[in-house]
Amino acid sequence: MKTFSKKFLSALFLLIFLAGSIYLYGDIDGRTGRTLKSSTSGCGSCHGSSATTGVSVVISGPDTVTVGQSVQYSLIITRSTKTGAGLDVAVRNGSLTPVYPNTHLTNGEITHSDNLAMTAGTISITFNYNAPAGAVIDTIWANGIATNSSGSSSGDEWNWAQSKRVVVKLPTGISNISSANEFFLSQNYPNPFNPQTSIKIEMIKPMDLTVKVFDNLGNEVEILQNGILPAGTSILKWNAAGFPSGVYYYTVSGKDFNYTKKMSLVK
Repeated sequence: MKTFSKKFLSALFLLIFLAGSIYLYGDIDGRTGRTLKSSTSGCGSCHGSSATTGVSVVISGPDTVTVGQSVQYSLIITRSTKTGAGLDVAVRNGSLTPVYPNTHLTNGEITHSDNLAMTAGTISITFNYNAPAGAVIDTIWANGIATNSSGSSSGDEWNWAQSKRVVVKLPTGISNISSANEFFLSQNYPNPFNPQTSIKIEMIKPMDLTVKVFDNLGNEVEILQNGILPAGTSILKWNAAGFPSGVYYYTVSGKDFNYTKKMSLVK
């Protein structure tokens, strides 16, 4: 009886220790339900209480796809002081397929299977977005974690990605979603550029827009527009003469949408 009791207590202690380790270190194989699709707490339960603006998390990919099309997107996580990363990606209407090594699909969302190694403080994690069978305005949400690759959550940081709006059109190029035709954001030109580039915005009605430029660390470096733009075509110019070479992002935000595109300054 005493021997049985000792074995039982030893097993119970081991179980408590393992449970405590999981609580302390978090889930090595990632968690879902942490994006703004379904959560406002993000990764705070395991990796810091609140989002860290120093962590840049950007969803990169087309703004417009065709119904039923499968298109590759990237989640770019950057934090110069960190060596590893994790993620959670969710979608409203379409579906997702993991592409990058050590990522997997759980509950319809993509997360990591293990700590993902960064190179020089950044990582680009690819995944496929599979458009639904009908025309719709879809949304991709994500957040990213920057880690010390130590097996402990101590010092980890995370941040939300700006949600990615994807217009899913019919094969004819005609969308049955009227609001999809109200706004179009072109890729900046030239790209790469030095030191000036132009951003073209086309609208069928006046809109209250904010256009901001961010560096590769997620820091806001310039506001190009903050107010109402008239209907028609508007061209905003950014002169980056005072900024170093590198990758930058420009974001156009309206009442119920948000677009982000990537650009490169090469001097």
